[in-house]
Amino acid sequence: MQKRLNPEQVLFLAVFVMIVLAAYEFLLPDFTYKSIIFIALGGVSAYLGGTLSTKIIKSH
Repeated sequence: MQKRLNPEQVLFLAVFVMIVLAAYEFLLPDFTYKSIIFIALGGVSAYLGGTLSTKIIKSH
């Protein structure tokens, strides 16, 4: 299922991912596998941001 995102959806996706990763980086203290979880969280937040952007911002 391929969906094309419009510019507003891409902007929402990028901002969503940056906010999630910034919150993760600055709110949690350092621990052993923080960088590995950071990478995994980037993928998960990109998936969730893409899903949310297509649900919240409808294409014309």
